Amino acid sequence: MKLFENYLDGIDSVLSKQVNVTPNLIKKNRDYSANLVKGKIVNLNESQVLPENLEGPKVLFDYDKKYIENLFGKNQFTFENITVGPHPDFNDIDESNYLNHHCVSVFIDIKGSTRLIEKYTLLEVRLIKDSLLTLAIQITSQFGGHVHRLQGDGIFVQFVRRNQYENDSIINALNACSILTQFVKNDLSSKMEEYGIRPLKIRIGIDYGEAKDVIWSYYGIPGCGELTTTSLHTDMAAKLQAKAYDNSILIGGNIKTKLDLKNEFWKFFENETSKEHVYYISNQFTYPFFVFNWFEYLNSFPFMSKTLGGKSLEVIEKTFAIECYISEENGTNSERYFPNSISIPKGKNISYHLKKNGLPYHPQTTFEKIEWHAYNSGKEALDAGHSSHDFNKQNNNKTICDTSAAYLGHHYVECKIIRDHTGTEKIQFPIFVQ
Repeated sequence: MKLFENYLDGIDSVLSKQVNVTPNLIKKNRDYSANLVKGKIVNLNESQVLPENLEGPKVLFDYDKKYIENLFGKNQFTFENITVGPHPDFNDIDESNYLNHHCVSVFIDIKGSTRLIEKYTLLEVRLIKDSLLTLAIQITSQFGGHVHRLQGDGIFVQFVRRNQYENDSIINALNACSILTQFVKNDLSSKMEEYGIRPLKIRIGIDYGEAKDVIWSYYGIPGCGELTTTSLHTDMAAKLQAKAYDNSILIGGNIKTKLDLKNEFWKFFENETSKEHVYYISNQFTYPFFVFNWFEYLNSFPFMSKTLGGKSLEVIEKTFAIECYISEENGTNSERYFPNSISIPKGKNISYHLKKNGLPYHPQTTFEKIEWHAYNSGKEALDAGHSSHDFNKQNNNKTICDTSAAYLGHHYVECKIIRDHTGTEKIQFPIFVQ
């Protein structure tokens, strides 16, 4: 199943012109749009004037927030209301004050919508663009982002909550931008290609600035001002978005360093002549940046699987799964942890539970055995000699594996169900540790 099946159904309706979004009053507007593309000059008459009220839906879909929650967990940083403009957590700053606080800046740009006018009316183009922008707003908002500004076909989003741990802001940004890029690159593109339309593209830039490198303050004058951030890393996110390939995400070096991002999730930015991976701010100052491998990152989620051909991803219900719970060292305050959802503080207890069809698994002890293994990334685990281990076999033949968070990075646990007659079943679960 695709993440946004309902949106694809909606876009199919307007691409095939089965939904009426162009009132009869502006029927001649279709001809006018075509003439514009051909460079002809025409004069508008009264029959081509848009009506006062738009007919048809505002957007092409109803956003299924609950479905995303079931996969990624209920995000604790989501705002109760979606707004645009000054960040609600910093509304206590007035025109004469400033505040140092970290921020993850995200710039998203939708590319290729101008060409839609060759085949669709202005109202149909508006509906397609508005629906995709609305989807981007809904996704980023659900993952704790705040829409600071809409800029034509682009969006500027700030992933930050007051006093939220920095790693969680970064993870939320990566999760939101990854599923949005997957949708545009694969699902939406396939649907548009069915109708012979050059697909829309998306380009994203993300960077993180720590508190000492970010100032929150007002620009302008009272009554005509804006609360925003002053930071190299806000500027870098915009520059990286402009530099990104189609359907790609570029991340600043701070993102990679802060999470100690594993090698499978990033690569160097390549142009036609060299492997360029620094941004030249000046002759004396450069800043590294990288391509975020959103496809491999999404593939690390246990509910995502590659389709035939391996070029796209879909949500697959699997018979076996692992549920994860984190708690204090003394076992109190246990709560469920969803894959790659937040960063787990070091020292927290982690408990992995093997499930079959959503229920605790009862192994067939006569012909199968269970093994648990941990695979850790990052310098801390490497230095400790714990890039991989088997928990000293203490959890073998158990359906629950208990351990604790110890090393910064992205890690996963793997449970193997080894059967004599049918081979080995492997179930994995990924986490971030701060």
